Amino acid sequence: MDDARLAINAHHDAINKQDAENYLETVKFPFTYQNYNGVSITIESADDYRANFDYPWSIIRRTEPSWSHSVMDNLEEVARSASSVVYKFDGSRINKSGDVDLQIQAIWIAVLTNETWGVQFRHNLGIPVELAV
Repeated sequence: MDDARLAINAHHDAINKQDAENYLETVKFPFTYQNYNGVSITIESADDYRANFDYPWSIIRRTEPSWSHSVMDNLEEVARSASSVVYKFDGSRINKSGDVDLQIQAIWIAVLTNETWGVQFRHNLGIPVELAV
């Protein structure tokens, strides 16, 4: 497993742990999040995040109040350079009963800056077309 993939896994784990400081350590700034419904935000720094933005687990719970954690079903490398790796993320959101509430797909981009990898971009594509039919 390369360092970019480790950064993606650490980011995913931090979301599941719902630990703000651990999560922020996995993020590269400026960080951009886009959603399938048109929401797009760019966060300039960890301090900006703490003061002005909700963390992923809070956002998920707005639409899925019984969310417990997410499972990374598949992580596929799509493109790579020396300082950036693009992944297609397929995941399942698991509720407190242990059942799958929702399957999602996303694009996550890990970047290398200051000799460390972190996630700088996430785009939640929503439910895969083949599941939405």
